[in-house]
Amino acid sequence: MHCPQCEAGDTTTIVIKLRGDDSVSFFQCRRCEAKWWQHGGDTIALDEVLNLTAEAETKVR
Repeated sequence: MHCPQCEAGDTTTIVIKLRGDDSVSFFQCRRCEAKWWQHGGDTIALDEVLNLTAEAETKVR
């Protein structure tokens, strides 16, 4: 993964499983420290990540 801000290829990736095969991925650039999330191949905002995790938690109960 390349950073969308500085285009460096040195990023940290954390994949968080939601439910079933669904997941979100968190990325952080080691060069410029930019942070971003992806879901289904699209970049999403943190509030969308929180909504997805809340929905996954609700469906588990």
